[in-house]
Amino acid sequence: MIDTIATVERNLEPAKGYRLLTLNFNEEFQILPGQFAMLRAHNGYEPLLRRALAVYKQDSPGQLSFLYQVLGRGTEMLSLLGSGAKVDALLPLGNHWPVEECPRAIVVAGGVGSASVLMLCEQLKRLRVDTQIFFGAANERSALGCGIADFLALDLPLSTTTDDGSFGEHGLVTSPLERHLDEDTRTAVVYTCGPWAMMKRVAEISRLREVKCFASLEAPMGCGFGVCVGCVVAVNTDEPSGYGSYKRVCTDGSVFPADLIRWEVAAMSH
Repeated sequence: MIDTIATVERNLEPAKGYRLLTLNFNEEFQILPGQFAMLRAHNGYEPLLRRALAVYKQDSPGQLSFLYQVLGRGTEMLSLLGSGAKVDALLPLGNHWPVEECPRAIVVAGGVGSASVLMLCEQLKRLRVDTQIFFGAANERSALGCGIADFLALDLPLSTTTDDGSFGEHGLVTSPLERHLDEDTRTAVVYTCGPWAMMKRVAEISRLREVKCFASLEAPMGCGFGVCVGCVVAVNTDEPSGYGSYKRVCTDGSVFPADLIRWEVAAMSH
């Protein structure tokens, strides 16, 4: 984990309300798919705390890109940065997507949750793992903002849905996922990141079909390295209720086995 200051290479707007921020670092990093960084505009007076953003791409050993939706003051301040501006960065943080002995991969991305899985899809392609991607968004603008062009460029089997039917299939991304799992019953691993309600449903679909599922969770974070305990989620455990009933998203995750999460409890806080 390194606390450093990065320089903005570019801060593009793939669609209104979304940004693709590319940063140059003096250090070189080994980033694993699913890891994240804590970022804030350098020398800004507010917000005080950094924002957790998944690493979307590693363009070179010293250059990283972050895809994010402009929601709240932290991401608004990041969205205003131009080329040459400085960003306080703490990274790399969290664990990573497990792909060891993955016979067949199914990746389910919802909205800007796509930021956590693009590098995973690139890795699966390099490893020549049989991979199917399900990409869901609210509408065509959201799909463009969430990087659909980068997923199409992977040339992997891809199914796209939008809530309003303006791009791809009309409906929720979990519908084609269910059809796919029912039609192809080969052993597979599901990887998902997106809204809590979507991930909860993906976890249910996977559990009912006895398919292993991993989810990358999002939670409000103060520090990003386990000290503030502000990002805990409830987990299933046989132990008495207490400290062991919770996990920290920043250090125990952000990637968890989906059956570990108490989705009903977690949903109440998201």
